[in-house]
Amino acid sequence: MKKINPRFALAVVIIAVALVSTIFVNQISNQNIETESGQTSENVFGLSTMPSIAGDSQSSSSWFCPGVPGLEKTVSSEIVIANSLDIPITGKVTFLSSDKPAAVAQLIVQPFTRSVIDATGGRKSKFISAVVELDNGAAAVEQRIIHPAGDSVSLCANKPSDRWFFADGFTGSDSLFNVLLSNPFRDATVVDISFVTADGKREPASLKGIIIEPESVYSLAMGDQGARNEVVLAVSIRASSGRFVAGKLQHFFGRGRLGYSTSLGAASTSRQWWFAGGQKDLDTDEQLVVFNPTDQDQSVSVAFLTGTAEEIFREPLVLTIPAGRVTTLATSKLPAITDGRYGIVVSSITNDFVTSDENSSVEFVVVEQVVTRRVDKKTGTTTTLGAPIGAPSRTWTVVSGVPAAGGALVVLNTTSLVTTLKVSTVGPAGSVAIEGLEQIELGAAAVLKIVIPTANADLPILIEADNEVVVQREVDRGHELVGVSSVLALPHRSSGIAALIGK
Repeated sequence: MKKINPRFALAVVIIAVALVSTIFVNQISNQNIETESGQTSENVFGLSTMPSIAGDSQSSSSWFCPGVPGLEKTVSSEIVIANSLDIPITGKVTFLSSDKPAAVAQLIVQPFTRSVIDATGGRKSKFISAVVELDNGAAAVEQRIIHPAGDSVSLCANKPSDRWFFADGFTGSDSLFNVLLSNPFRDATVVDISFVTADGKREPASLKGIIIEPESVYSLAMGDQGARNEVVLAVSIRASSGRFVAGKLQHFFGRGRLGYSTSLGAASTSRQWWFAGGQKDLDTDEQLVVFNPTDQDQSVSVAFLTGTAEEIFREPLVLTIPAGRVTTLATSKLPAITDGRYGIVVSSITNDFVTSDENSSVEFVVVEQVVTRRVDKKTGTTTTLGAPIGAPSRTWTVVSGVPAAGGALVVLNTTSLVTTLKVSTVGPAGSVAIEGLEQIELGAAAVLKIVIPTANADLPILIEADNEVVVQREVDRGHELVGVSSVLALPHRSSGIAALIGK
């Protein structure tokens, strides 16, 4: 009889516990539970800081977009606002600049349409960000940059935060990594910035006490801050006074990466991170970048979800990320993972996993996925921030849909139950199910790629499921380039949880 390696057995037990916790969390996440304060919460394990749609047409909503370049002649950018209701939505857009006073424009989005506006507001400034304030909580907003090195879509935040994190920076081969910090308030915000490279954590005096002026954008080129030619580069930004919004612009020039990628930062660490778009094949190089910004070592389990339990447990994987460091996992090189699509869940397995709540002082990790595709000597790289704990939902919106140029939706079932999906578009006739996508079965812990017909291109998309799922969109980068721009869709929240998140 073959002996079982004790360390292997222990790893299996640890991952089993993490996965059971995962399934338990998601199966109760949409149940209404009354707290001691009398309020209703849909996620007793903590409220997700991921951008979401309130789902309440009676409430207002605010969206804080990460920012775009404003002086590059070959680059254009857009803010996309989707109205899935049968009534007009009104509001305003405030454009914040790195060197100009804030400017305001009024807007109206007609029923069952989307409005596309210039993300720069016609202004000439090095970097510009937008704040969209609407009179309806059921609206959805996102940012899009059209860049010669690859088009990129970014989520916009629902609210500012006093801390933001980036797990993957990368300045190898003089690649550009710009951090944009937007202060939408009329009072100054003061922040301290630290970063981590392969050599360890750095806290330069020049990055302490940085003042972000009221209603302005502050930009930071990390290559100019002592982090040049770094293939490992994570950033923490914490406010000592005030709140702000952080985004990143990345232009890759080499060291295995090419292309352009943008993203909103992580407004907090999380006990779990979900990725729907895992993929292994000869043309794809995938990495998970795990950043531990805390002063304690963190252990996480990494599970690959294919709908087959045997494959999940075939090679249990446990990582320890030292305090204040970054660990990169090259998932494409793991022999136990078979070719094809899969979902990924990275779960903390520290003692604080269940005993803490999202609003406590306990912090965990931040995880980003980096995918590089190579076809016929062409290379394209994109980075994707995972969906944090509390993000899985039964309803998701893809604001700008999938363009006619190409793209797809990737859906991960985060529960142990078989679920049924319905995919609809929102157009002049309201919400209409796409022919052939009215009822799709998705197995437990399974992932599915859904191609949207060209006839339904560029329309907002609604995904509805019986159980909690994560939806990720993959859009062709355009310009005859290889690879995709990858970004999460927006989960819907009930008015109860939306109110709690907004606090």
